[in-house]
Amino acid sequence: MDIVTRAADRASAAVAAIPPDERGTEVGRGKGGDTTLVIDRDAEAAIVEVLEQAHADGMRFDLISEELGTRSFDGDGALVVVDPIDGSRNARRGLSEFCISIAVSDGPRLSDVRIALLRHLGTGETIVAVRGQGVQVNGMPRIERAYRGLWLAVVEGASPRRLAGAMPHLAHVSRIRSLGSLALSMAYVALGRLDGLAVLRPGRIVDIAAAALIAAECGVIVVDEDGAPLDAPLTMDWRGAFSIARVPEDVDDLVAATRGGLEAGRH
Repeated sequence: MDIVTRAADRASAAVAAIPPDERGTEVGRGKGGDTTLVIDRDAEAAIVEVLEQAHADGMRFDLISEELGTRSFDGDGALVVVDPIDGSRNARRGLSEFCISIAVSDGPRLSDVRIALLRHLGTGETIVAVRGQGVQVNGMPRIERAYRGLWLAVVEGASPRRLAGAMPHLAHVSRIRSLGSLALSMAYVALGRLDGLAVLRPGRIVDIAAAALIAAECGVIVVDEDGAPLDAPLTMDWRGAFSIARVPEDVDDLVAATRGGLEAGRH
C-alpha cells in the first residue's frame, strides 16, 4: 500500500505543477485509444517513476496503464492497473471531477484486485480499499449511508443519443447526474453518495479496476450489460458496459437503461 500511496502522491504533485492552461495540451495518442494530454503524460510518468524504483528494490509485477499500454517489470502474476487521469476532459476544461486510479491485482481478473486507490484531484480526497478489509476515505472508515430508493442516479457515456435510449428505463428516478469520470461515479455509488449507475458506452479496464474493488468492499452490485456479475479480464483490449446498484431491486432498471443506451449508440 505504501508504494501505491507514494505513486498517487507523486502524480498529484506532478499535476499540481502543470499550469492549468497547459493541462489540456495534446501530446499524442495513448495505447488506450484516446488523445493523450499533458496532464495524462505527466501523471503517468510520475507513477511509473515510483514503480521503477519499486522494481529496482525487488518488486516484480506487470503494468497496464492507459497511455503506455503494458510493460513488464519481471512480473510473476501480479498486475498494477493505472489510469493516470480518469476524467481528462474535465481536467482539460477546468472542471473538478477527475482522479488518479491505481489498482494492484493478484491475478488476471477484476475479482483478483486486492488494493485500490482513487485520488480525487479536484478535492484532494483519497478513497482506498483493501480486499477483505473494507474502504477508507481520507484515512477514516467510510460513512454508511441509508438507502432511500433510486433517487439520484448517474450515467456515464451520456451522449444525447445514448441518453435518449436509456431514459425510458429511468423515468422513475428523481434526478440524473453525469460526472465525466467513470471511476468516481462508481466510487460515489459504492459510498452511497449516488444511488445507481448506468454505463451507456463501453468503458476500459483502466477506468474501473480500482473502483470495482471499492464497490465490492462496500457490498454494492456490479453487473454487465446482461445482468451477470462483472468479472472482466485485466487486459488493455477489454471494453464493456455495465451497471451498479446499491440494492437488488434496482438492477433490472439500470441494466435496461444500459442496454437502451448501447442500442441507441449503434444507430
